Amino acid sequence: MARILELVQGFRPQDFVDIALLAAVIYWLLVLIKGTRTIPILLGLTVLVATYVLATWLDLDAIGFLMNHLFSSAVVILVVLFQADIRNALAQLGMTTMFRELSPASQRDLIEEIAEAAFQLSRRKLGATIVLEHETGLRNYIESGKAVNAPPTVELLECMFNTASPLHDGAVIVTREGQLAAARCILPLASQPPAQPFLGTRHRSALGLTEETDAVALVVSEESGAVSLAYKGELFRDLREDELRSRMTYILMGGHEADGSFGNPAQSQPVQG
Repeated sequence: MARILELVQGFRPQDFVDIALLAAVIYWLLVLIKGTRTIPILLGLTVLVATYVLATWLDLDAIGFLMNHLFSSAVVILVVLFQADIRNALAQLGMTTMFRELSPASQRDLIEEIAEAAFQLSRRKLGATIVLEHETGLRNYIESGKAVNAPPTVELLECMFNTASPLHDGAVIVTREGQLAAARCILPLASQPPAQPFLGTRHRSALGLTEETDAVALVVSEESGAVSLAYKGELFRDLREDELRSRMTYILMGGHEADGSFGNPAQSQPVQG
């Protein structure tokens, strides 16, 4: 007890600040990787470390030699394994909230426009992928497509995803500022194929993007016209128009809506990718 009191008395105010900041950084990192493929990678690395410790304890020379050479390149290996997560973490440092330049009314108008466009496309059975940038920047994906830089109106989105349009393949990306930045954007496929065989490339790419970023991806099925929403590696399928608005509002605006009619969509169960 005396030793503990001595340690506490030796603490300076800046030590408490130091510990609090370190705890906040660790918590932020855990939140950042929650629900992503980083968790299985970390578990795999933990197994390797445990194997190394066991090999050292049992004096297994061959395994120890192999592990020593593997860990000598640990920095390079970690950068390669976690390059997407490192990029996303750095991109989020300066971010605050979705559509930070837009007023709440403009945010609601944009959500209404996107939801209406999705169901107009659904009624015409025009396949589409519409991505809404959240806190993580999507510049790399925007640069993979064709620049548009126009308001994302219902009419523009219908024209873009018409099969006669040269821009109908790939995804369109809407930025935090509420601008349709680019079309024909290439998205990463999900790390694992969806458990449901009826989900195609559009759904896999929507899941893939939301595994790596906090973006929201809407998918309109060309075969059935069903509208789905992907977020954080989960897919909510066959949404009604009011459900889609509710989920978009809850995710992008923190659940705040003027009339409170949309509620919390997090209670229903998603389809895993």
